[in-house]
Amino acid sequence: MKRALVFLLLGPALIVLATWVAVGMPPGDVVISVAVLLFLLTLPVSGIAGLMDGLLATVFPILVRAPLTAMVGALAALVLLVTLLGPMPLGMPTPFMIGGALCAGVCSLLAHDYRSQQA
Repeated sequence: MKRALVFLLLGPALIVLATWVAVGMPPGDVVISVAVLLFLLTLPVSGIAGLMDGLLATVFPILVRAPLTAMVGALAALVLLVTLLGPMPLGMPTPFMIGGALCAGVCSLLAHDYRSQQA
């Protein structure tokens, strides 16, 4: 349950917050529309990364699982972007892939159950 909440709510919210901070947009009607659109576009990427993180959690430790989940997030962002927009120039999808990787990696670290390994 914790993994689903982290990946499906916190992940897209972190992307929206990071975009607001990076661009420096003041609150307004257009900004809210862009934030909702960004949240909805990030949701499938986080969902795919969350599913893969849950599957990898039974096999790999956290130090191996977080980079693997980050790679899944980057590839999911690339596939979503190419599916929606079609073929693109070489460097265009790079910021989206970096955002997907950071979001998935951070969510993987936050969703890990650190208490179970202290025993």
